[in-house]
Amino acid sequence: MNAAARAASISALAALVLAAVWFFWPTGLGGGTTFVSTHGISMEPGFSTGDLAILRPAGSYAVGDVVAYYDESLETIVMHRIVSGDADGFVTQGDNNDWLDKARPADDEILGRLFLRIPQGGKALHALRSPGILVLVAGAAIAVAGVVRTPRGRHTVRSARRRRSASFSMPTRARARQVALGSGAVAILAAVGGGVVLALPASQTDTRTLQVIQQGEFSYAGEAVPGTTYPSGVIATGDTVWTRLARDLTVSFTNTVTGPGLTDLVGAMRLDVVISAADGWSAVVGSGPVVALQDGTATASVAIDPAGAMELLSRHFAEIGATGGAATLTVTPVARTSGTVLGRAFTAGSPVGLDFTLDAASLKVGGDPATVLAPSTPWPVEIDEVVPRSLTVLAVSVPIELARIAALGVLAIALVVLAAAAWIGRSSRGDVADQFLIRHADRIVPVASFTPGPTVIDVSDAESLHHVAERFDTLVLHHAGEDEDVFAVRDVDATYRFVVPGSPDRQRGKPPVPAPAGVPDPADMTAPLPVIIPAPPALQVPLRVSSGLRGRFA
Repeated sequence: MNAAARAASISALAALVLAAVWFFWPTGLGGGTTFVSTHGISMEPGFSTGDLAILRPAGSYAVGDVVAYYDESLETIVMHRIVSGDADGFVTQGDNNDWLDKARPADDEILGRLFLRIPQGGKALHALRSPGILVLVAGAAIAVAGVVRTPRGRHTVRSARRRRSASFSMPTRARARQVALGSGAVAILAAVGGGVVLALPASQTDTRTLQVIQQGEFSYAGEAVPGTTYPSGVIATGDTVWTRLARDLTVSFTNTVTGPGLTDLVGAMRLDVVISAADGWSAVVGSGPVVALQDGTATASVAIDPAGAMELLSRHFAEIGATGGAATLTVTPVARTSGTVLGRAFTAGSPVGLDFTLDAASLKVGGDPATVLAPSTPWPVEIDEVVPRSLTVLAVSVPIELARIAALGVLAIALVVLAAAAWIGRSSRGDVADQFLIRHADRIVPVASFTPGPTVIDVSDAESLHHVAERFDTLVLHHAGEDEDVFAVRDVDATYRFVVPGSPDRQRGKPPVPAPAGVPDPADMTAPLPVIIPAPPALQVPLRVSSGLRGRFA
């Protein structure tokens, strides 16, 4: 990109930034944009607490526009929708309200019409204004600014050369730059993730299933002919009822309704007696009186005539031509209960009944008495409730507040690590030599001096020298002088060299101009004047590994 194109791009970017700043400049600082952080439920479901509304003034306002105005009675900015207008001003109302606002803002009292809504943007803006975040951002900005500042001028370069002994080693600086890149990526991910969790509402609506339990208890009692079978003449719960001896048998059922947050509980219940044959025939042989539910409990009773039930069963068998058989006598609670559970209305039906096995001689409780005499009937009730939002991460539920703290914590740590790694891996001199040292620290060996081969080839740039080292699979020797840095790759009979001078009469990063005949060149590292052969565009070098570095090292 040439200078004219670069200047045009910078100008366009600056104009775009200035236009955005002008458009979003807040009203409190002389601009025309109003920022409103919403709270309350008056504009639900379109707006939730913590959303950020951006409003801009308009030439005119109409019914349906969401506008903001300052309500003097409430001493706050109100953002509601225009529903009508009259001579006194506009009539506004919250989308979730069933009443109109008392204030009647005029056209010139309206701060603006809704331009953009940012979900949970108000909370994010509030978080960014917190002292801790401001200190963190300011510290990171100062650290990064100090790191990216490049020293200018030859005097600075020479001063940096004199201070190079206090710098970190090149491998350490190279690793620090890799850590800085990784930390920067983590910081970006943490910032994006933090923005997402900040934008999410802090609460969510969950459906929870609660159980309303109808706990029942059956009992029966009656009189019987005293004798060997019933010495006391009393039939108690759990006894076998011998129909020839039984008198005045009564079954009772107590129903107790329980559940979390039960209110407005009403209901009624009665007991029906039903006889059923094995062939599918059934008939109601009696019903008890209806009783009301009081304080969640009702007790109903019904009289049972086993002999009458058996006679009815015999008539059925006689009609169908069967020889007879056993049957089931069931005492069935018929109930209907209603109420509310944590504000959610529910209706419960009838509990489970009690079965007796009926034959010509007896009436017995069917099944285990401990179970059938105390049935428990659950009724599920689903309720919607607002609970703190949680996120599922690797099958683990994480509260959103914890996720926000974790995202901001990771962002803070990543920024601190980024600043520290960037400072360690900084280019203290800012020249080609220092950048080459950091980029290829694993291949560079510092030397005090060495003797080059008979032929010295000056390459055009540092990366070309690195390519030569890769071709020969050898190391790059580095000699740091007071006024220049010399990098060299030794082959059997040639030395490839790149010099980064620092003297005023040379351009940094360019090969040195050969010295006049008879005058030694400092870049030759004490060697006789070499033959300078320009490096061709595509250097063709035999692929052979140097047998060794000749010379003396310190």
